[in-house]
Amino acid sequence: MILSHEIPQGSKLYFGESARIKRSLENLVSAILSKNGYEEIITPTFSYLQHQRNMHSREVVRTSNQHNHQIILRNDSTIDAMRLLEPHLRENIIGKRWFYIQPIFIYPTTEIHQIGVENLENCNIAHFLTMSLEILNANLTEQKIQQNMSRIFLQLTNAKIPLICAKTFGIPLEAFAKIDVNTIESANPVTSALLHIQDLDSLENAMRSLKSMPDALKEALEELRSLASFIRSKHANCVISPFYYVPMSYYTGLFFRFFTGNTTLISGGEYKILEQNACGFGIYTDEFIQYLLRSKSE
Repeated sequence: MILSHEIPQGSKLYFGESARIKRSLENLVSAILSKNGYEEIITPTFSYLQHQRNMHSREVVRTSNQHNHQIILRNDSTIDAMRLLEPHLRENIIGKRWFYIQPIFIYPTTEIHQIGVENLENCNIAHFLTMSLEILNANLTEQKIQQNMSRIFLQLTNAKIPLICAKTFGIPLEAFAKIDVNTIESANPVTSALLHIQDLDSLENAMRSLKSMPDALKEALEELRSLASFIRSKHANCVISPFYYVPMSYYTGLFFRFFTGNTTLISGGEYKILEQNACGFGIYTDEFIQYLLRSKSE
């Protein structure tokens, strides 16, 4: 028997205080993004399966249209936004800074609310980190949460590093995805040293002590070091993870993640879709709301 108040597993219901926080979060983020020159886009809830096939591993919710074409519920807003913007970008008739506030859907009944930001003209991760910190601080202030940012950690990585090490030292990519420490550590002294990096100081020490590295790996580590150096004075809780395996395959470079406990609040980085290089980040609305609710009750 299904009770009248029950909803499918993975679906979301917000009312009262949680609905108010959701609306406040979306309004604050929208204002910050608009101030920084971003325009809003709302993509269709339905998409043709062929447009997203092989772009990621998420299970899709499928149906068919009147012509028996395979249709899915939107399960990745970044891919949809890039696909729909690309013809207009090519003709230079629209801007290159966009954001969206909309859910995605994953089979069978999972609904994920998110706010996404895409920049197709200037891949500046430092700019995204600065905006993310402004968003986090603005929402803590708006909800009258007295605690500071000390409970929120920033994780930095470079998606190039696992790929370079896999190719150079013969390490299966699965070892990075599964965090197979033994395989990574035993592959080469370089990977062993990189495995023990945790912060900016240990990264800089490793770069000084490792005399022999591929040039591509040196460049990727320097990009990571430069970003970590920039953010050091702005957010103290910074973790550096060279071998963090970014879950979405279209990410190609620097990647960041703001998290607390086991909850990711914001993540993003450099990516490439449809031959277009860009930067983007996502705010995980559902997790953000739960974090704010828990913080208000403490």
